[in-house]
Amino acid sequence: MQEEQRLENQHQLLRYLFDDRLFFPPVKCPRRILECGYGRGHWALDMALNYPHSEVTAIDLYPTPELPDDQPDNLECEVWDLNEALVPSYKPNTYDLVHSRFVAPGIKKHRWPGYVRDICRLLRPGGWVQMVEFYYIIQSDSGLLTDDHALTHWSNGYRYSMDGDRDPRAGRNLGQLMRNAGLADIEEVTYRLPIGGWSTDPKMRYVGELNMENFGAMLDSLATWPFIERMKWSKEQVAALTCKAREEAQDSRLKLYMPLTVAWGRRRC
Repeated sequence: MQEEQRLENQHQLLRYLFDDRLFFPPVKCPRRILECGYGRGHWALDMALNYPHSEVTAIDLYPTPELPDDQPDNLECEVWDLNEALVPSYKPNTYDLVHSRFVAPGIKKHRWPGYVRDICRLLRPGGWVQMVEFYYIIQSDSGLLTDDHALTHWSNGYRYSMDGDRDPRAGRNLGQLMRNAGLADIEEVTYRLPIGGWSTDPKMRYVGELNMENFGAMLDSLATWPFIERMKWSKEQVAALTCKAREEAQDSRLKLYMPLTVAWGRRRC
């Protein structure tokens, strides 16, 4: 339940950060839409409701346990492992818009080039893809975050435990992956997503306040499995680290943030 609430809060946070835009590419009336890694289904549901004449397909390895009773008829949710080829199970040259968000913890490192090429093939000529990923390294705008902080131990531990077959830095590479796949008109925007209300910009201060709860829950959500299974920590060790990291995150002097990249590109006609 905690993870479900975190994903809902995260979706609402992004809606506010993006000025209520569900996507950035210049797509006026998308008819066929695919979301890769839909989580709780918030983005796909919003798209289906906002574009009632569209057909929205959402895929994820671990489907949401339930969607609203009034789930729109133009939304289909399906089980799929994104580490497996999307083509031919999903038809090439079909989609006006493909959306991929926060799949880095699940996508294998060697799979990324093929994953983006698959998306390119699924797009109709002139269709667009939008990808959103964190760079999972906690950083400090004030420079006061040190190697002794639990937040730094969390970042280093997460990167170490995932680096073997996952890429915590995937958010930095989205544009290059799109270029390598042959997409055109690529644009990237990187936000310093604040953790806490330390920003002097009113909008980002509010985003940071919203993000504090999401960030605290994310520390547990992302670290529990890799720290226990790959670093052989006990549950108590993980809980102690994440508890200390959450306490440190309350210190506004640290001016904490995580980079968040949004990238989009168009399939050539």
